Amino acid sequence: METTQYQQQADNELVAGTARGDMAAFETLFRRFETKVYQYILSSIHDDAMAQELLAEVMEAVWKGAKTFKGESQVSTWIFGIARHKMLDAIRKRTRHQTSTIALDQAMDIADPRDNPERQAEQQDEADTVKEAIATLSREHREVLYLAFYEGLPYQDIATLIDAPVNTVKTRVFYAKQQLKRALENPRRQQNVP
Repeated sequence: METTQYQQQADNELVAGTARGDMAAFETLFRRFETKVYQYILSSIHDDAMAQELLAEVMEAVWKGAKTFKGESQVSTWIFGIARHKMLDAIRKRTRHQTSTIALDQAMDIADPRDNPERQAEQQDEADTVKEAIATLSREHREVLYLAFYEGLPYQDIATLIDAPVNTVKTRVFYAKQQLKRALENPRRQQNVP
């Protein structure tokens, strides 16, 4: 999913309006990124209430920081960068007391209500298997997969966002896909066997 030139221009105009204190521009920007940022945070935090709280913090930082946006990256990269920093801070705080497991929960729940109950059960079982496989990946691998495949960010933008070389992003995506494939070939369903 590639961001169009028109979309980038519109996003830049919304940030410029926000920088001038235009509440309507900010509200439009908020609506445009709210779900994506929330899903991104939730993919790492795994806690709906905390994800909502961090979303509010991210958008507050966007409101306050709009004047500092120089347009050197896409608006989405800038906003996801803010989200990433807020999320990592929250993870650091939380992991002082417990180990965090991360999965792409929301992105994988895709049962069609028109499907019959058997098909819904199959889809849920498949989604659970994928979630379990994703949970076996490192946080870094889960993050690049989410940004590349669910948010459609180009590798260069991901590299900017996580402050790493593009080749590191490519390597992480490659190894994450390999590990995911291995995990899916050997699902934990075997645990049900006595």
